[in-house]
Amino acid sequence: MELTLVLLLLLTLILLGSQLFLVIGAMSLTLFYFYVDIPMFDVIKTMFDSVNKSALLSIPLYVFAGAVMSRGEIAKRLIDLALSTFGWMKGGLAVAAVIACMFFAAISGSSPVTLIAIGTIMYPAMIKNGYPDKIPLGVLTVSGSLGILIPPSIPMIIYSVVVSGPGIYVDINKLFIAGIIPGVVTGIFLMAMAMFQGKKYNLPTQPFSFKSFIVSFQKGIPALLMPILILGGIYSGIYTVTEAAAVGAIYAILLELFYFREMKLKDIVDTLYESVIVLGIIFMIIAMATVFNRFLTLQEVPMMLLDWMQTFVTSKGVFLFMTIILLLIVGLFMDSISAILIIAPLLMYTAVSYEVDLIHLGIIFILALEIGYLTPPVGINLFVSCGLFNKPFVQVIKASVPYALCLLIALILVAVFPEISLFLTRFVE
Repeated sequence: MELTLVLLLLLTLILLGSQLFLVIGAMSLTLFYFYVDIPMFDVIKTMFDSVNKSALLSIPLYVFAGAVMSRGEIAKRLIDLALSTFGWMKGGLAVAAVIACMFFAAISGSSPVTLIAIGTIMYPAMIKNGYPDKIPLGVLTVSGSLGILIPPSIPMIIYSVVVSGPGIYVDINKLFIAGIIPGVVTGIFLMAMAMFQGKKYNLPTQPFSFKSFIVSFQKGIPALLMPILILGGIYSGIYTVTEAAAVGAIYAILLELFYFREMKLKDIVDTLYESVIVLGIIFMIIAMATVFNRFLTLQEVPMMLLDWMQTFVTSKGVFLFMTIILLLIVGLFMDSISAILIIAPLLMYTAVSYEVDLIHLGIIFILALEIGYLTPPVGINLFVSCGLFNKPFVQVIKASVPYALCLLIALILVAVFPEISLFLTRFVE
């Protein structure tokens, strides 16, 4: 009877189109009420403790910094530099879009923010230069998802927090640096697809101008310094991930207000307001998913999952294969943060039992869920593209398929060859 009521509540909320955090939260609290005999105060305290962690302080700062840059001149300067460098190639504008997304992703840490910032400028530019609609749609929708793979990455921060537990610690600095090579490899695959389509459709090029390149490079230096400032400070040990986020946010504000002078104080305030709304949703998801995880732990679901998997899984390779399939399926219905919050704690002890490096597993999580940004029915980047470019949902999906396959190839390579993600971590203490 109790289970029937829980399922009816879940179905009702889904049919009403409720926000994901409300669905998870309502279901979790109902499960606690029916199946766990603990004071509700303890459940509320679990919610509070889940967001009362210093590592999460960096998320608001990265979101705010990304919003400031997308609204100001930093994104435009990066795009101008990419265009002057790669515009002479077949499909050069699409290649430039990938490069611009990679640079911006290394600053904002967010896929939707990256897509909006770069897509707003690059989509009209490609259409104006004679590109068929499906190329800018596909390359921008997929390249925008690099925001969760190239550090700093908000889902990486979430993963390191939820996986670190008794006897287990995932160093966020190592996780960040582990994403660099997979991010570059994925970017190369996307650029190769862009050049392939450029030749296939005989896309127009623009002549290379050394003078134009020098001018755009000089103008872009302040923007290029930002990822160096953030990542260089983290890896050199000058400041922590959280402190780096604060440095990035302050640098973005100072750059836009006093150097580029394209934004006013009112624009900064408006951007802060928009960022707070986004952050409210993120932290509500974290709180509600943590409660759900606690219910599963109290019911010993992770141990039952471990016992079940050991019945079928015979090696590390089989475990990784099953994990990837699970994540690809989960990515169809859940955003990356929710998926990490729910799935990662369930799998971490099983992964340890099969001697899977949790840094390597984290990159697999990020890459697999990055594909989830591009798969219906809950592909966030698909919906962002639909609204941003005013295109039908099905058209965006079709345009994204060739580039999404590049991500799938990168995921397989990272899973089969762990050193792609772990090589650089050998040089970090």
